[in-house]
Amino acid sequence: MEPSKSFYADFPVLETIEIKESSDIPEAIKKMVQSYAVKNEALEFSYRLLLPRGEELTTQSKRIGMTARAGFLSSLRTKKLKPNLREIRYVHDMDHYGWLLVDPTVYDRFCAAKR
Repeated sequence: MEPSKSFYADFPVLETIEIKESSDIPEAIKKMVQSYAVKNEALEFSYRLLLPRGEELTTQSKRIGMTARAGFLSSLRTKKLKPNLREIRYVHDMDHYGWLLVDPTVYDRFCAAKR
């Protein structure tokens, strides 16, 4: 039996990036930082990271997620951009954990529309 679909699986994002291993992180960070620099002032930034899920993969996923988060925040600070993000971690589907990095305004609009 497949679990029910997460509330956040349909969250509107600019891009969804699947990160399968640590080597995928630098490119993901580069894309997100470039987008944040453009979309942040318009209060439109929203990205979804999909991380591997499975019995053997939980520790790896945590490590990938924390490395991506640290790299993203560090890159923002290096470019003198102030992070204003809401982070949401959830089970996306049978094979992935989802991690949303969104502007709080985007999150509030989504929740208001779902009511």
